[in-house]
Amino acid sequence: MLKPSKNLKLGVPLLIIAFVVSWLALYGGAQLVKQDEASADGGPGPGPAPGPVFVTIAAQNLAFDVDTLTGNAGSEFNVTLDNRDAGVLHNIAFYTDRGATQVIFRSELVAGPAMQENTFTAPAAPGTYFFRCDVHPDTMTGAFVVQ
Repeated sequence: MLKPSKNLKLGVPLLIIAFVVSWLALYGGAQLVKQDEASADGGPGPGPAPGPVFVTIAAQNLAFDVDTLTGNAGSEFNVTLDNRDAGVLHNIAFYTDRGATQVIFRSELVAGPAMQENTFTAPAAPGTYFFRCDVHPDTMTGAFVVQ
């Protein structure tokens, strides 16, 4: 009968140890990825810190090029109005609702072509608010979503 060599006697336990260590490392890495994904989805763990938002909205042919803007609750919101309508007045105004009775922020009127940079603080309460051009309130409107 053949006797196992010294290398085989030592190799089998080393193989088992290497397997266990590798499995633990892979399992730990998978748990870290799982935690990062949960944080990104708003699950357990710290979420992204609120920070300033920067957006550009174009006004052309009496319409905005986007109908939804999104910001973080209570954070700085920077919106650049790109008025591409030559000789036409536009602005961008944010309200609590479509009734446009309570102003969150209202920019000055500007004749195009012109770029206008505006900064204000988004509402502290998450929700869906309203924005429009006050000169063209029937055609230039959108939703301001605060998260």
